[in-house]
Amino acid sequence: MKGYVMRSTHRILIFATAAGMAMMTGCTPPNGPSSAASPSASAAWEASIAIKNFGFEVPASVRPGAMIAVTNTDSAPHTVTAKGKGGFDVDVPAGATVIFKAPDEPGEYAITCTFHPQMAGTLAVK
Repeated sequence: MKGYVMRSTHRILIFATAAGMAMMTGCTPPNGPSSAASPSASAAWEASIAIKNFGFEVPASVRPGAMIAVTNTDSAPHTVTAKGKGGFDVDVPAGATVIFKAPDEPGEYAITCTFHPQMAGTLAVK
């Protein structure tokens, strides 16, 4: 009986060690970790808006219908919401990047964050 218990315990330890090693090595791609975005991901948008320190960093202008990436580096969620015309309201969770389509109609769109009304900017669509 003692030999059986030792073999069972030994098998459990070997299995646990093998499973742990598989989990540790299985999470990394064969060529090592990558922090670069894939070419198709970076080509998915034409312009970007950054949200930093509770403020918007908006490009000088975007073309009508352009895909815009919004990156929120703050620890709080934000929105990019058109005041009045345009009708876009984009939720951007803390630390996330989302993509939305610029209005098809050229013009200047006043933007704000519905959570933090002191945040304001203008998206120029030309």
